[in-house]
Amino acid sequence: MKLLNKTVQYYFLLSVVLLLVAVPVFYFVLQRIVIANVDARLIATKTQLIPRLQVMENKQPLLDNDITLEKSGKPGAKDSLYTSDKGTYRLLTSYLVINQETYRLQIKSSLANHQALITSIIILQVLLLSLLLAGLLLINRSLARQVWKPFYNTLRKLRAYKVDQVEPLQLPHSKVNEFEELNTAVEQLAERSRKSYVAQKEFAENASHEMRTPLAIFQGKLELLMQTTPLTEEQAMLITDMASASQRMARLNKGLILLTRIQNGQFPETEEVSIKKMALHLLDQYQQQMQQKELILEQHWEEDLHIAANPTLMEVLLSNLLVNAIRHNLKGGQIIVKLSAGVFTVQNTGQLYALNANRLFQRFSKNSADAESMGLGLEIVKKICDLYQFEISYTYEHPLHAFHVIMKR
Repeated sequence: MKLLNKTVQYYFLLSVVLLLVAVPVFYFVLQRIVIANVDARLIATKTQLIPRLQVMENKQPLLDNDITLEKSGKPGAKDSLYTSDKGTYRLLTSYLVINQETYRLQIKSSLANHQALITSIIILQVLLLSLLLAGLLLINRSLARQVWKPFYNTLRKLRAYKVDQVEPLQLPHSKVNEFEELNTAVEQLAERSRKSYVAQKEFAENASHEMRTPLAIFQGKLELLMQTTPLTEEQAMLITDMASASQRMARLNKGLILLTRIQNGQFPETEEVSIKKMALHLLDQYQQQMQQKELILEQHWEEDLHIAANPTLMEVLLSNLLVNAIRHNLKGGQIIVKLSAGVFTVQNTGQLYALNANRLFQRFSKNSADAESMGLGLEIVKKICDLYQFEISYTYEHPLHAFHVIMKR
């Protein structure tokens, strides 16, 4: 829910509550005022009638539509004011002693006209309050849109901003101090992010170039050293360990640089990639590794999926999943590759228990003692999936570990 709608909602709820409380209170107060006024008129009428009744010659009861006088056996009773059972009349009953005889005087006044007046006033009040409420909501909404206009302008600029663009982020000035301070802070943050991006990009490029050369020289020197004579068995083992460490360092450097480049969005080029064709090509390349472990490959291609993506990244994604299935498999194990309904799936035998799915895609998270594993492959796969809004998941159904990549819904 938008902040503007949230604010208007609170105003509306408060106004409705006040309206529901104010109308009944106003009705009862108005009714009490009307009854008090009618009672005052009844008492005034009684006061005017008493002198006339005291000199009355005719002792017969006085009959009238609103005034009645009749003999009564209740001497000394107090005056009483009350409303009739149907609520249509207000009555005053008083007991008088005239010529040593007790009479009951009753005066009534109709409440029907007053009740109609009260109802009309209440209806008018409800209409006026409703119109006032609607007017306040409309005015508040209109004013709020004008007040929040700079915020939405800033939001639109931020959505269009890219950290790799050369021009710095420039936001429109606002007459509202809070929005002006917000724009200034956002511009400063965007500039720091842009400089950090440029620095990381330069570091990745420099590291890729500078570290590749000495590693290659180091590996070349090790190969020449292995060819020198005389060479003892102990020296050969040390040189072999150094060569393995050098190759491991080269792979680690390549993986870290690839992660940095993916995070910095340095693979903007896209083209249509055939997932089936690329996967078959990679499987053909890994035939020797599968034969060495005597793995059984099973393929299910129900469709050919074409994705608009960077070919290099898609090859890395598929390659890491397939290499992972080969490297962590058992000798004589099984690999199943599927492509169905936009989902690319790789299943393989391996450890006889499920892996920790919470740490599976984290950096340097390893689930085996394989020295060839860098602990970066699945994180790279996850970053590529996030880049193209794919969904990757892991499941285990004995004896198969499975990775599912939803590429298209």
